[in-house]
Amino acid sequence: MAKFKPYLFGQPELIPVLLEDWIPEDHLVRTVSDVVDQLNLSELLCRYSERGEEAYHPRMLVKILFYGVATGVFSSRQLENRVHYDICFRWLCGVGDQPNFRTISDFRKNNMDLLPGVFRSIVEVAIKLGYVTLGHVSVDGSKIKANASKHKAMSRERMKQELERIESEFGETLQAAQATDGQEGNAAPDPEDELVYAANRREKIRAALDELEARKPDDGSADAGKDQINFTDSDSRIMDTKNQGVIQGFNPQIAVDSDNGFIVGVAMSNSSNDQKQLDAVLDSVQANTGRNPDKMTADAGYFSAANIGSCQTRAIDAYIAATREGKQTGNSFDKRDFTYQTEDDVYVCPAGKVLTLKQTQNAQNPEKPTKWVYECQACPACPFQNECAKAKSGLRTITRSENDPVREAMRTKVQSEQGKEIYRMRKEIVEPVWGQVKQVLGFRQFLLRGTEKVSGEFLLVTIGYNIRKLHAMCYPKPDTLYRRERSAQRRRKAA
Repeated sequence: MAKFKPYLFGQPELIPVLLEDWIPEDHLVRTVSDVVDQLNLSELLCRYSERGEEAYHPRMLVKILFYGVATGVFSSRQLENRVHYDICFRWLCGVGDQPNFRTISDFRKNNMDLLPGVFRSIVEVAIKLGYVTLGHVSVDGSKIKANASKHKAMSRERMKQELERIESEFGETLQAAQATDGQEGNAAPDPEDELVYAANRREKIRAALDELEARKPDDGSADAGKDQINFTDSDSRIMDTKNQGVIQGFNPQIAVDSDNGFIVGVAMSNSSNDQKQLDAVLDSVQANTGRNPDKMTADAGYFSAANIGSCQTRAIDAYIAATREGKQTGNSFDKRDFTYQTEDDVYVCPAGKVLTLKQTQNAQNPEKPTKWVYECQACPACPFQNECAKAKSGLRTITRSENDPVREAMRTKVQSEQGKEIYRMRKEIVEPVWGQVKQVLGFRQFLLRGTEKVSGEFLLVTIGYNIRKLHAMCYPKPDTLYRRERSAQRRRKAA
C-alpha cells in the first residue's frame, strides 16, 4: 500500500507561525522593504494632518506599490486582493488592517509628483554601491498602448462633418416633435431623450475640436483635416508599431547604464518620432546622476544634426546610427552612396560620375537653412540611369544642407571598426530592459490617462525595475555571475 505524509487539513497550530519565518532572507520583498526604509519620506509625511481618522502609514503603502510593480501587479484592485491572500503583501502590511483598493488608488494618485525624487534616490543608491558608472548609456523608446481605444479618435474633418450632421438631425427631431404635439392619441416616442443625447454629443465634439485647434491650429492645408484627437485620452496619439499595428498610445523613453542595466533616465512623449526626444532623456540622466554619460548610443530614430550637436555640447561621445537619407521610392541608390569631395565641391556617384552645383536655395532667407542642389549631366549615358535617376529630366540630383557635414561625420564614426564595436553593444544594453519591462513585469498598457499621470505610472514601473536590479545585484545567481563576467569582458574589449 502506498505511503503518504500526514495531510491534516484545517488543523490548528499550537504555536502561532510568524509570516517572517515563511519569507526567505534573499526574497525580493525584503529588498523592497529595506529600500523603502532607507528613503527620506519627510515630504510625504508632511502631507498628512493630525486631524481626522488615523491613516495607513505611508511607508507601508509605498512598499505595497513598489513590490506590486516589481512583481507585475499594477491595478489597485489586484493589489487589494494580494494584501489579503499573498504572504509577502501581508508581511508588508504588518499587524493591523489591510488597505482597500480605494486607499491604494488615492495614495498613488495624490503622490505622483514625488516619484521623480524617489527614482533619483534609488539611482543614487546604485551609484554609491558602484553598480552605475555612466561610462556608456544607451537610449531607446517603445510605443505602449494608452488606456484609450484608437476607434475613439476622430479627425478634424470628421468632427466638422459630424457637427453638421447633428445640427441637421437636431432640427429634424424638433420639427417631428412639434408635428407630433398637434396629434391627439399619437403614441410616438418622446423625442426628448434623442435631443439630450444629440446636445451632449455636440458639446463633446465642440470641446474636442476647440482643444485640437488650440493644440494644432488649422492652417488651411490638405493635411490639417487629418489631425486627430482621442475622446478618451486626448494626450495620447495614433502610432504605428512593428508588431501591434496601429495603436493609440504613448512613446516613453529610457536611458540604461551599460554596467548592470539600471535605468538612469526617463522621459515621456506622445510623439511617435524619437528624433526630438533625446534631449529630454539626457536632461533626465543629468538630473538623476549629476553628470552626463561618457558614451551614448542610440538607434537611427534619433539621427539628426540637432541631436549630434546636443551631444557635442554636453561633451558626450555619441554613436547614433545613420538613417537612409535622400531615399527615393523605388530607388536603390541612396544619398550616402554618393561621396562629397570638399576640395572640388562636387559629388561623385557610385559609377564614378561627377555631380556639379546647379543651384543654391534659401541663400537670401535667414529663417531657413541654406541648401545646395547638385546635378549629374552624364546620366543619359549611364547604364544605371533607370535605377538611379527618377526625375522627369532623367538626371540625378543630390541636395546638400548646412547640417550634412555633421551627419556625415557621425555616419563615418559609427561605420568605423571601433564605432561598430561600441554601437553593437546597444542591443545588449537597452533592448533587454524593454523586454523585461514588457515580458517579466507584464507592463504592456497604461492604466491611467493624461500625460502627467502616465508619466508617473511609468516612473513607478521603472522604480520597480531598478529595485529588482538592486535585488539581483545583492543576491546573484551562479549563472548570472557568469553572464556578468562575460559582459564585462566584452565591454573592456570595446573600450
